Amino acid sequence: MKNKLFVFINVIGLGIALACTIIAYLSWDFNVKYDVQHVNADKIYRINFVRITNGEPVKNGDCPQPLAKTIEGSMSGIDEIIRYSPTGGNFKIEEELFRTGVAAVDDNFLDVFTFPLVSGNKESLKEKGKIIISTELVEKYFPEGEAVGKLVTYMNNNKRLEFIVGGVFEKMPLNSSFQFDALVNYDNLFEVVDWEENDWAQFNTTFVTINNPKAIPQIEKDLQQYVEIQNRAKEDYKVNEYYLDPFVGMAIRAEREDIWNHWFRSSMPTAAVIAPIVMAGLLLLLACFNFTNTSIAIANRRLKEIGIRKVMGSQRSQLIAQFLSENLIMAFLALIAGLIIAEFLIPAYTEMWPFLHIEMAYTENIQFFVFLVILLILTGILAGSYPAFYVSSFKPSSILRGTLKYGGTSIFTRILLTFQFAISLVAIVSGFLFAQNAEYQENYDMGFDQKTVLFAWVNDEDGYNAFKQKLENYPKIKNIAGSTNNFTSSWYTDPVKFESEEIDVDILDIGDNYLATTSSTLVEGRDFIKDSQSDVENSVLVNEELVRIFNWEEPIGQRIIVKDTIELYVVGVLKDYYLRALWNPIKPALVRYTKPENYRYLVAQANVADIKDVKDYMDGVWKEVFPDQLSNVRYMDENMGDAGEVNANIRKMFVFLGLVAAILSAIGLFSLVSLDIIKRMKEIGVRKVLGATILNIVGIINKRYLIILLLASILGSGLGYLLTDMLMGSIWTYYLPIGPLAFIFSILILLLMALITVGGKVVKAAMANPAYTLRDE
Repeated sequence: MKNKLFVFINVIGLGIALACTIIAYLSWDFNVKYDVQHVNADKIYRINFVRITNGEPVKNGDCPQPLAKTIEGSMSGIDEIIRYSPTGGNFKIEEELFRTGVAAVDDNFLDVFTFPLVSGNKESLKEKGKIIISTELVEKYFPEGEAVGKLVTYMNNNKRLEFIVGGVFEKMPLNSSFQFDALVNYDNLFEVVDWEENDWAQFNTTFVTINNPKAIPQIEKDLQQYVEIQNRAKEDYKVNEYYLDPFVGMAIRAEREDIWNHWFRSSMPTAAVIAPIVMAGLLLLLACFNFTNTSIAIANRRLKEIGIRKVMGSQRSQLIAQFLSENLIMAFLALIAGLIIAEFLIPAYTEMWPFLHIEMAYTENIQFFVFLVILLILTGILAGSYPAFYVSSFKPSSILRGTLKYGGTSIFTRILLTFQFAISLVAIVSGFLFAQNAEYQENYDMGFDQKTVLFAWVNDEDGYNAFKQKLENYPKIKNIAGSTNNFTSSWYTDPVKFESEEIDVDILDIGDNYLATTSSTLVEGRDFIKDSQSDVENSVLVNEELVRIFNWEEPIGQRIIVKDTIELYVVGVLKDYYLRALWNPIKPALVRYTKPENYRYLVAQANVADIKDVKDYMDGVWKEVFPDQLSNVRYMDENMGDAGEVNANIRKMFVFLGLVAAILSAIGLFSLVSLDIIKRMKEIGVRKVLGATILNIVGIINKRYLIILLLASILGSGLGYLLTDMLMGSIWTYYLPIGPLAFIFSILILLLMALITVGGKVVKAAMANPAYTLRDE
């Protein structure tokens, strides 16, 4: 009660840090709990295979479609086999047309995976004409609440299937690998796509359950007998070996490893998990340093109390217990403040990430409650142990005689303040660099123009022509082109051989005018010639990365072999284009020319100022041309949205970190200087009586703090460089090089903040009347 301001400062500062720590914990906990709802998760495995690509093993999350039926009942140790194939399409319920994810699965899917049914029964999966939908679809499209027995129409690729709702399952949480909203029997898949059930060149996802883990090595060994069968069926995509991938942790591994054909939701991006942990750790350190510094600084006011307590018989252990309990009470108050602050921050933080939903569930999550208790105890002990143990060791004779002078800015508090400012500088530097990097990546040249291009997926050439014909006369559309594949949304991978060297490359098949419409840059050679059969059969464009890998000095005219048999000649070199944002290194790629009969995409270009109007116009035309389908018109940069969103959110987090860290350090400095000045008021009075000017006194008081800021600037700059470079390197392959400007600005901000914080306080003390400061009753 005697130190209300300092108590308030500590409680609020520590409360903010604890709120950020709670968010970091809940975010981490959400990520590690991917797929925990499945009761049999530890018995489920996915059959994956490994290919050797560019001399490196590449994991694939699928396997040949006939493999499941081939091994069923013939392989010891496997209890259940489940085929899974996700697809999309348009659904129609009465007059409502919508798009959602649907998965074709075997009828034992709901026996193996845990999807609680709220109505109907799982036996419906055995019938081709039945569909099981999520509670989310029921809420949206069956307002009366009863869906079982109702008609649902599925439309895709000019196919139309009628289903009766046979059951409703609970909507899956966001931290689930499965994100479909409807399930149908696997046999329906063959009516939607042109697959043969026994075609080893077609792939799906196959899960198995294994009750005895010791059987896994033998099962993996037995699976190798099917390698040769698959390789004969698809000679250009040869398997090296099969292996079993545990379902537990599958989502997290898919995010951290490069697993091809992983048709499931991966866990949170590494950046979204690491950033809040780093932020919370730095803020918690800052707050604890503040706590410790203030406790030490105000100890000078309690020296006589300690001395008298010792004279009256108090044991040191009692004093330690008293100080620690006081600190724990302070930490408890800070925790209450932190929980209140977290209640406001959590919804805002959740809103930042479309793949995250966290909330404060005190009763449902016992681990969260245990975490809060541990956090309370650790914070109280960490921040208060030094003052408690050190102050309680003083001898009462020294205290009561007045020879012991303690408090203010001791060597220890100066060290703590130095580290506090260094951490603040790390936070400010990180905020600057991540903000710069977000802008750098937002404007990074991806090799094509994302901001002026729209695209739409069409079923076939007829759909393309009908859509194009309606758009051609719209004046705001500058160019229209067709293609089989499209930047950011569709490409395929095949092996390419040059002389004795073979690598896997990304391939796009494009039509006339595609490069001009997407503003792609030819750095050498020519574009495809319109309607040229020779270009269809013999010509290819390659990117700069492929030229580098094959070490071509003169790429034009070079001969390559695609899929072991197709002979192509390089007629042009494209500037490197990025299909996967900037998370991964640029891949070698090539572009082939295709005929209009193979068009599956329509691509349109407009001016940036007109892009919204063009999108609205194309959506309207789509409804006329394809009345039974939802519009497929998308912005080209929409598929790069995850990268942009992560960048923007990381920028927000680190700017927030820098701001809060600066405020906490300013508060800590203000507390320390205030108490230091109280201790030195008589010294200031004597100096004024002896002729010292205000400027002299301000310089003497600030000297030690300027030295602290100088040391903190050196230490914080070094740590900021190492931490930011490590974080950026772990998140992106291509990011802004770290320059000196961010450090200069950060140090200036820190100095300005310190000046504003203590300047007025120091000047006021220097101007105080010595008649009052030297008066002694």
